[in-house]
Amino acid sequence: MTACVGDILREYFALRVEMASVVAPPGKPGERHTGLIHSILARTEERLAATLDARAIELADRLQRLEIMLDRLVRAYLIHTPEVPPELRDRAVASANRRYGLYRKFVKELLAEQLAQGGSAAPSAAAAKGSTRSEGEA
Repeated sequence: MTACVGDILREYFALRVEMASVVAPPGKPGERHTGLIHSILARTEERLAATLDARAIELADRLQRLEIMLDRLVRAYLIHTPEVPPELRDRAVASANRRYGLYRKFVKELLAEQLAQGGSAAPSAAAAKGSTRSEGEA
């Protein structure tokens, strides 16, 4: 998102300089410009700033929601999962790493399938429901 916003702003400022250069700036340096082009540019800047602020607030809200959901998930996991005895931890870590690798491989394949079919890179709800492959099939 940051790179996209940066590209848009660079393009906008380049356009602004180009548009403003065709008209002689009215008034003295430091005074508010009241020409038509300058007024249009000022209003455009205000709209851009308002839109960016709204999107930033929306993204911050979504991020906070995700953080809360992740926190609740970890808490539920810790409540419902017994601790691994010290003598079994090495095997448990090896098993977790193997299963996690299979999970990552499955997600990568799922995303590749969706992109190949012209879909988005984000897994859809339908794809998530259809992903009932067992650990050994991934």
